[in-house]
Parts: sequence; structure tokens; C-alpha cells
Amino acid sequence: MPRLAIAPVRDLMKETGAKLVAKDAVMKLVEYLEGRIEEITSKAAGLAKHAGRKKIMLSDINLAIK
Repeated sequence: MPRLAIAPVRDLMKETGAKLVAKDAVMKLVEYLEGRIEEITSKAAGLAKHAGRKKIMLSDINLAIK
């Protein structure tokens, strides 16, 4: 069961030029995005911990994305 809302992802796909989007295509993109969110958050949490913080800051996210 996806944790991200499906409708906004489908809307973004349509705004980007997709006229029709199959549900399985949206679900695959949601699955991919959730995986990337988990990866980036994990890296950012490690950076915050290394800096002696519990809170993930914007700078941690920026570094984790690079």
C-alpha cells in the first residue's frame, strides 16, 4: 500500500504532458519516489547524527541529494 497520495502524482504527470496515465504507471512512479525518499532521508539522518543533531535540516537534505 503506497504511503504517498496517488492523485497528486498523477496530476503532476498530467501537468508535465501526459494526457492519459495508467494506474500501474502511477503506482510504479510512486514506488520509485518512496524509495528515493527513504534513501535521501536515511543519508540526511546520518548527516544530522554526525553533526550531533536529531533534527534533519535543509542542509542535510541538500547534501544527501548530491
